[in-house]
Amino acid sequence: MDAADLFSQHPELKNLRRALQLCKGFGLYFVSCNTILLRQTLVAALKTNLAKPILELPLVPENDIYIDVQMSYLLADASDEAIVFIYDLEKLHHLKDRHVLQELNWRREHFGRINHPVVFWLPDFLVTEIFRQAPDFADWRSGVYEFHLPEADKLSLMTSTWESVSKNFVGQLSLEEKQRWILNLENLLEELAEQEPSKTQGELFNRLGLLYFSLGNYEKALTCYQKSLVIQQAIGDKEGEGTTLNNLSQIYQDQGDYDNALRYLNQALAIQQAFGHKAGESRILNNLATLAHSQGDYGSALRYLTEALTIQQAKGDKAGEGTTLNNLASLAITQGNYDNTLHYLTQALAIQQAIGDKTGEGATLNNLGQIYQAQGDYDNALHYLTQTLAIDQAVGNKASEGTTLNNLSQIYQAQGDYNTALRYLTKALAIQQTIGDRVGECPTLFNIGLIHLQNGEIEQALAKWLQVYRIAKQIGLAEALQNLDKLAQQFGGEGLDWWEALSQAQNQN
Repeated sequence: MDAADLFSQHPELKNLRRALQLCKGFGLYFVSCNTILLRQTLVAALKTNLAKPILELPLVPENDIYIDVQMSYLLADASDEAIVFIYDLEKLHHLKDRHVLQELNWRREHFGRINHPVVFWLPDFLVTEIFRQAPDFADWRSGVYEFHLPEADKLSLMTSTWESVSKNFVGQLSLEEKQRWILNLENLLEELAEQEPSKTQGELFNRLGLLYFSLGNYEKALTCYQKSLVIQQAIGDKEGEGTTLNNLSQIYQDQGDYDNALRYLNQALAIQQAFGHKAGESRILNNLATLAHSQGDYGSALRYLTEALTIQQAKGDKAGEGTTLNNLASLAITQGNYDNTLHYLTQALAIQQAIGDKTGEGATLNNLGQIYQAQGDYDNALHYLTQTLAIDQAVGNKASEGTTLNNLSQIYQAQGDYNTALRYLTKALAIQQTIGDRVGECPTLFNIGLIHLQNGEIEQALAKWLQVYRIAKQIGLAEALQNLDKLAQQFGGEGLDWWEALSQAQNQN
């Protein structure tokens, strides 16, 4: 949309432009705009249609300097005609110890000394909060301008961006972009909170859950998915319900609660098959395969993945195909079939790089690193895993970051650099325990135990392995239990019974 069309669609934009153009010296303006994408469009139009320079001040929680002081620094060498646009006040509003609205109220005199127009771009709910909690500051306003889209247009605007590149939009976002989307979605949901439950609300909660899940914040993701599910079941949105059930299953699977994960997946699969939603069915088959793989049922895992791949290739679902090929590679790694693994990974990586799926690319590079590591090619393994870690940290994928740190540790451990290996493992364990990744916690603890063993610290090693045994026994993690079964024999024990006896003895002490 060009600037002329935008000014035509939003008459308030003409009024705001006129007010800023005529303002001499200090002026305080509040612009109510819930959608970050719309805000960016409006700001771009003003930049090209105002005969004054615009200075932008995005607020960040890490900067605890008063807002008026930040503006003074920004304006130090600015033109007398400069206008200040301030964004993201809501980031500070959500901080428990900042009390930013009260700060605006008692520092209003400092704003008045800034001889420039100041424009706060705010979500609707925060404009209301300023009038309620900072009335003296609000009284200084020169104008309030509201920009709202109809509910259908909001969702259409978001959907066009969310699905513009591929179905795996979240996987392509950087950490900063994810944080911006979280703010965007939370602002929209605040606005819709007083309305009757709708498909829009259900979908927005689901998308917010996906973002939190990608950042390893399982608690917030679970809350969002549960709210979404309640809405979808209340309004009879079966398609949305199937998607949410699938997303819920992933949290329980990562936490090692396989019973709940399987229950949600089966419910989701039944819905997708009933409505003939092949794309959704293939995603669920992929997740069922991952669950079967975790429990050591490799035959079922292969069957699910083969079904998923057939669907995805028939529909041209490249993002899904990349994920399935990666999962097939993981299964082949477990079974020691490295030729098949490299074949699958090469195909997956080409797809993911072509469509910009950074999260998928990271997973594939991780698997490539493991292949070279298993073959003793540590230089190539380190090369791929270092790339993986950079992607994990860039997109904020904490669960994958923990796994990658664990895999990196194995290279240094194999080379006899136990201190570096332990440093990586300690970082991995901290991440996994923070986000509740019990499945990832098991191999990390197991590997820490191996380092203690290498250092002759038998008691510390056994203590870590007992932690693995208790977690793996509770969640039914087949691979970890198999490794413990073999390890017991090195100490003259009889498999898992030996670990159970050790566990009981430790409890009694």
